[in-house]
Amino acid sequence: MFRRMMTFAVICGLVFGGSTGSASAVVEWELKDDPVSLGMSGVSPHVEKVAGGDRVWRSDGSAGTVVSLCTDSGTCTTETLTGSSDPINDFTVIQTPSGLRAFFVRVDPRINSKGVYSAPCLTADCLSIGAPTLTSTGAQVALDQKAWGVPDPVRLPDGRIRLYLVESPVPGKCTEKIASYISSDGISFTKESGWRLEGGYVDTEMLRAKDGEWLMILADIGCTSSRNQKLFVSTSTDGLTWSQPSELTGAGTSKLDPTGYEVSPNVFRIYYSEAGTNNNFTIKRATLRIKSTPAGSVGVTNTPKATTPTSKSKTITCVKGKTVRKVTGTTCPKGFTKR
Repeated sequence: MFRRMMTFAVICGLVFGGSTGSASAVVEWELKDDPVSLGMSGVSPHVEKVAGGDRVWRSDGSAGTVVSLCTDSGTCTTETLTGSSDPINDFTVIQTPSGLRAFFVRVDPRINSKGVYSAPCLTADCLSIGAPTLTSTGAQVALDQKAWGVPDPVRLPDGRIRLYLVESPVPGKCTEKIASYISSDGISFTKESGWRLEGGYVDTEMLRAKDGEWLMILADIGCTSSRNQKLFVSTSTDGLTWSQPSELTGAGTSKLDPTGYEVSPNVFRIYYSEAGTNNNFTIKRATLRIKSTPAGSVGVTNTPKATTPTSKSKTITCVKGKTVRKVTGTTCPKGFTKR
């Protein structure tokens, strides 16, 4: 949970040779706020698409996790979560080989620690959970450790569960790193070697996890020149090595803790937290789209592949009005100027 940005519509573009069938195609990511007022506060939302709409768990106040069921029109009704005697935060749900389970950060003042735990969902809607189990001894830290946690479990194509979380191996500004743990049953996890991302990136949410085609939305801890938290996207071919994240949002109020799901090919519904006054946070809803211009087809069927920059693939920023594109190359598209 990371508390650290105006309605927006920012487009970030990258050139991905071969990912859309044309070396000159520009893949663009567009994130735009939906015209709804959800009436929900808090941070670290997690959404699941259900028959009645979108069920949104989130951390809000001393009680820890609260839940609401939201319609497409943005009307949200409070629901009740039961089963935890201790406050829990950063709640998320996934189907594991051992059944539907909730993952969360649980504070245990009895041993002065907090850790990433999972618990079986006792109901199909996961509004009641069973006894918690620590995912790994490596996923437990002292209560006073900052900027840590926010578990993001992902079911791999082979059925195993990979758990992404934020770790802070050393103190300092923007030193947070994304680690991953692996499990065959979704209960006991082993840490994978290396880091998935470094440099202050946090709050990962996997939007697509297919063989050779991974997409995540995430935030940072305020590491750009504007010093506000922003939302980013990153791609991967295996879920382990990730491309340099691309900014989705600009200067202004901080945006963090994204969650979401794919509603149609290359269109995703996103919920996130937006910072307000007096350290208050509001849950917002937006739509993320992937599209390809201008070479050939409009729209892409696959996630743009992660690329490794070389000395011949310099990235520049191109601007046209409020539209921003990050382009690999030395020349901006027609109508854009280099910033």
